[in-house]
Amino acid sequence: MPSIQSPNKKERLSFFVTSELSDKINKISKLTNLTISDIARNALQNYIDQIEKEKTEKELEAGYKANYDYYLKSQAGWDYADKE
Repeated sequence: MPSIQSPNKKERLSFFVTSELSDKINKISKLTNLTISDIARNALQNYIDQIEKEKTEKELEAGYKANYDYYLKSQAGWDYADKE
């Protein structure tokens, strides 16, 4: 019989932080009643989301710039549409 695997399989990460950062994380953990792991997961996810958003924005900007002439020509046809 095949084993059942969780769709959100977790993996352990290990890394070092400064004692100052550790103190700040511990204070936040106590204030928010979140585990240090939860804080780290949230921080990492927020960082990844930010990087992905910036990448998407750069790709969109590059696309708009690449198609600028096309958009300019398309817009020119509407210059007199609202004028009587």
